[in-house]
Amino acid sequence: MRINILLVIVMNTDLHPGRRTSYRNLDWVTSISPTQSVEEGSSVELECRLGNVPDRAEVAWVRIRGVEEVDYLSVYDKEDGQIDYEEEQATSEMIEEEEGWVWRLILSKVTTSVAGLYQCQVLIHDEVVSSRKVLLNVLDPNKVEHNTKFVITKQGRNITLDCTDFEGEDVNWKRLGETTVVQNGKRLSLIRVDRSDSGIYVCSVSGGSKTISLLVEHVPTITPTKPTISQYPGYPSSLSCQVTAVPVPAVSWYRLGSPQGPTMIKSQGDLSMVIDDYKDGRMTSRLIFYNVTQEDYGQYSCNATNIIGQASATVQLVFSPTPVLPGSSKGSGFSGNWFWIGLVNLIVFHSNCYGL
Repeated sequence: MRINILLVIVMNTDLHPGRRTSYRNLDWVTSISPTQSVEEGSSVELECRLGNVPDRAEVAWVRIRGVEEVDYLSVYDKEDGQIDYEEEQATSEMIEEEEGWVWRLILSKVTTSVAGLYQCQVLIHDEVVSSRKVLLNVLDPNKVEHNTKFVITKQGRNITLDCTDFEGEDVNWKRLGETTVVQNGKRLSLIRVDRSDSGIYVCSVSGGSKTISLLVEHVPTITPTKPTISQYPGYPSSLSCQVTAVPVPAVSWYRLGSPQGPTMIKSQGDLSMVIDDYKDGRMTSRLIFYNVTQEDYGQYSCNATNIIGQASATVQLVFSPTPVLPGSSKGSGFSGNWFWIGLVNLIVFHSNCYGL
């Protein structure tokens, strides 16, 4: 006798419609920033990348206080957008990229009190279904060993900045003044560098950091601080220009408008040239008039030359019917002790005008 057995398998049948489906350990948070070590007072950006998260899900950044105890810093869902709960200290942004979504938390002016574990969470019905953690270390600037290195390279070349003398694996690179991590790892490779790559790069690892100032060779560029300066005769004034160049340029000033052509100016008598310290490819050059005369009015050229090329910019000194002191909208281009000299001369000017 043959017996036929019918085996029926019921799959994905909700026998209890009022009960929620349980989600656990889903890989919707695909990655998160490595351990971050920053100095107190600086800013830091934590980043987690998300996979195919359902529309009904919420995403949150939290700070872990203890077992099952967290502080919610920011929450996002597609219907309501993002909500930042501590805007003075932490803000967030959700960015869509080709590979998926990036959920960032930016902490500003960090203190030692905000150090600890941070978690990026995906929640469904208030249940955490996917998460990853990142550790934030906040270092005392007085206890951090700083090393500075200067690198100069030609435009168009490839260059690698090296931080292999640091122990540990969680090494990251940032440009000074920016919060975004440029690259993780002990070496930072830059391809076909140009002037925009110039800057200060900081290699950070738990317990220390190294600063590398990268300067890419380029022709000088000159920007007048003010293209026109006005002043009354007998008062001090100055013309100035900001020069950006690598390597260090030679800066000179010329008087324009002469029938013999541009005349190079030399420091003498009531006229002198001052150059502020060259730092990170920048400097400021000033042409100072200690006592403006009628002959000083006219156009001047600020020139800069290095082995890559040269540049110039024109600045003019014009007559003012009244003396101009620092803080005036016209601007006299002088400051410091010259304020008091100008003030005394201004009192004398008004005394003569009103017969005092």
